[in-house]
Amino acid sequence: MKIFYRMHKTYIGSILNSTLKESAIIAAIALIFAISFNLLRSSHIPLLGFSSANLIKQQQALIPEINIRDAYDLYLKKKVVFVDARDPLSFAEGHIAGALNIYPDEASLHAATLKTKLTSDSLVITYCDGPQCPLSKETAHTLLLRGIPMVKVLVNGWNLWLNAGYPVTKGKS
Repeated sequence: MKIFYRMHKTYIGSILNSTLKESAIIAAIALIFAISFNLLRSSHIPLLGFSSANLIKQQQALIPEINIRDAYDLYLKKKVVFVDARDPLSFAEGHIAGALNIYPDEASLHAATLKTKLTSDSLVITYCDGPQCPLSKETAHTLLLRGIPMVKVLVNGWNLWLNAGYPVTKGKS
């Protein structure tokens, strides 16, 4: 009985040993394949120092911008919905006439309502205050992710609009 037990134990040990070796080889091949495929892609994912925040910033950098003249032209043609990405207090103190106030953290909540205000040829333009203000890009990015098809950013939008003397209004709406 002891001999049978030792033989059985040895046999099971060799099967486990063999299985572990084969699993390690398959895992190594899969890892090499995955790394190679990632490096061959034009938009590969960095293996070291990956940051979702950096990825979001890269995506935001790809959002098209619009200049003040083109934005105003679309405003006159009523082919634009302006989205003021600033805080509600700044919005109440003054904003582009007809603009909606959608802060980046609330963009997902307002996307469905915004879609109902769009026509097939209208554009959403987000803006905030100052050339380095990230709020308009953050809001635009979220709206794009939520299915708003045409979104552009008017960098330094509030200052440009105000300095150009274009229509503004005060209050919550």
